[in-house]
Amino acid sequence: TRPESGDEALHTMISDFDEAHLQSLVSSLGTRQRFPENSTSGYVKDPQSRETLQDLLRFLRHDTTRERPVMMMLHTWDVVGNDILPMIQAYHSGAAELILDAVKLLVFLTLPADPRATNLNEQRHCINRTAQSLTKNSCAVIFSHMAEPLERFESGRLHLRGEDGRTIQLFLTFIRNLLLSYRENFPENAPSSSQRLQPKGSVLNILFDLHLPDLLCQMAKDARKKPFAEDITLLIEIFHLLFQSQVPSSLIHFLDHAGEKPKFNEYRQYGEQAASTLIKKKTARSRHGRFGSKTIYSHSFQRSGKDQTTQLRKYYGARVFENSHESSLPSCLNERSKLAELARTLLVDGGFNEVVYVAWDHIRQRDMIVCNDEDQLNIHSFFALSQFFVTFVSLSFDWNITDISKSYALSNLFDKHLFFWLRKKWEMFDHSKDVRGLLHVSALVKEMLALMEKLASGASQADKFVCQALTAEGLCAEGDDGYHHFCNSLVKKFDSKSLPMIYLADCIEVLHMANNLIRELDPKLVALNGEMLNERSVSNYIRLVDFTQLYDFKI
Repeated sequence: TRPESGDEALHTMISDFDEAHLQSLVSSLGTRQRFPENSTSGYVKDPQSRETLQDLLRFLRHDTTRERPVMMMLHTWDVVGNDILPMIQAYHSGAAELILDAVKLLVFLTLPADPRATNLNEQRHCINRTAQSLTKNSCAVIFSHMAEPLERFESGRLHLRGEDGRTIQLFLTFIRNLLLSYRENFPENAPSSSQRLQPKGSVLNILFDLHLPDLLCQMAKDARKKPFAEDITLLIEIFHLLFQSQVPSSLIHFLDHAGEKPKFNEYRQYGEQAASTLIKKKTARSRHGRFGSKTIYSHSFQRSGKDQTTQLRKYYGARVFENSHESSLPSCLNERSKLAELARTLLVDGGFNEVVYVAWDHIRQRDMIVCNDEDQLNIHSFFALSQFFVTFVSLSFDWNITDISKSYALSNLFDKHLFFWLRKKWEMFDHSKDVRGLLHVSALVKEMLALMEKLASGASQADKFVCQALTAEGLCAEGDDGYHHFCNSLVKKFDSKSLPMIYLADCIEVLHMANNLIRELDPKLVALNGEMLNERSVSNYIRLVDFTQLYDFKI
């Protein structure tokens, strides 16, 4: 049937001919039929259904306006509920190419709406309704088609199928779209409660029930290999969306009250004790590698012989979608506990460390060309995700959940070249007045220096040496290259009319923590000179006094 008359504005954006053609394509996908012999009904596809799906995909590829009338038309006709999902469940085996085309259509129909679109609320409502229609069974069928490409990658034969990389990218994009569709509510954007977006809980439950985070963790550990290196921005965005609304202290508090140190890996192929033994064997190389990216290597554990192939790169194949004992989590763990265990696994297994290195390398390469809005969003996601994990590790030390000697999990983030690059990006954000970027980078650097203070006071000699080296070359470097001079200038020129007070608090905390670290290195290098005590800086210090909730009491 044709859409209701209330969508007249939408019809003006698409010709009557195109609308009739689109409707004829949708009607020729297939039909529901009743089978009298067993008193059941099922979906029967048209013999030309795959060609019809490809025609619909051509329509969607040309649907490039912000309002996306073709996508909205398909949502209005409920193509997903009436045809796509029944087709996927009815032909889940023996029709892999048909299913992949159906998943491509799902990806197009769940792509996030352009915030500048005039029908933004309507798009969000339609996308969320489509995401709601996905069940655990339909998602299990969909993601089971990712098993074969991963098995070929695991056996080193990915190059035999050129489309495998694109298939993995397709499914990662679908996961990203699902997480975006279940973001936090936007009450100011929703005209009615029925159009407000649901929280991420239900999609997280589906993802965890299907053990997809296990696959994501393994992809993170293999981030330097193709095709995952090419999809690093998708991995960053997925992990960012998973932890976006989580407070690190809440996850740490949950782990602390779990009764004992959590052992996520006991549900996997290798245990925590074996991992610790392997880590000790790599300690010398990994600690020296922390200062200088030339010697930074993966923390995917080094094994030999059969052990390496069966445990190191285990994607579980099709079994990942079954309730196997090795990869399942106890049903009593709730959403927050699962995210806490996921964060810990990414750190302990070295996945986050690998993602940091590959993402930083990708961003640096993109910096050499003109950055677009998408590149800026990727940088913001990288900083936000890094800040979350630095805070998570720092709080783990405070709560005695993670041994302080295991700070190798963030080694690539404390590389001296990345440390210097952070200051350069901070300066670029300052020149371009990118407020969101300034808040992300200042918060990240603040948490990194707070962790360095803890390492400098209670860690191993190797960790203390790394902190001293970073302090000498990064914090107290002469001229404009050092954080000390740079943060002084930021505090001096802070303008509350264009920047929030939390940014001033972060700048002051970075400045004083840098002073503390420099004082530990050499007390003679720190002095209250006229540059710090100029009238404008003192005025900004006094202005911050009333905002005690924004900064540490010691400041």
